[in-house]
Amino acid sequence: MKLKFLYSLSLLFTLSFVATPAAAETQVSYLPSARNRSEQNTSIQKLMTITGEKYLTRQVTLQTINTLKNQYPQVPQKFWDSFLAEMNYEEMNQRIEGIYNKYFTEEDIQGMIAFYQTPLGQKIISVLPQLAQESSKVGQQYGIEAATRAIKKLQAAGYIR
Repeated sequence: MKLKFLYSLSLLFTLSFVATPAAAETQVSYLPSARNRSEQNTSIQKLMTITGEKYLTRQVTLQTINTLKNQYPQVPQKFWDSFLAEMNYEEMNQRIEGIYNKYFTEEDIQGMIAFYQTPLGQKIISVLPQLAQESSKVGQQYGIEAATRAIKKLQAAGYIR
């Protein structure tokens, strides 16, 4: 039970911080350098605001915690409050800025801002959460089906019972 809880909590981090590197030594490279905290970072902040990315991590974290609360009702509210207190969304956003700096130029960022302000861009922003949620369910179901088929093959071959 404890292992399952720890697994669920680690899954929370994975889902909440998809863009965050897993290893501490890798994370350092995503922190924006002083020279990069400039006009481009202001543009990145604007892009993250327009797309809702600045608030997505917080939403996913809260949704995941609510799911975990239902799965682990024996865990006291004090734990969840303490966990949430450890979350620093501004720091997370700064790390995400570093990723944008790594892959996009200022011109790229301005192009994305312009696109996401169009009707199609706004539609993508509004539909993307549902698309991601439904795609996730499809992926989970497909994974279960594929695992079931693989287990049956392993059983038929005599590798497992």
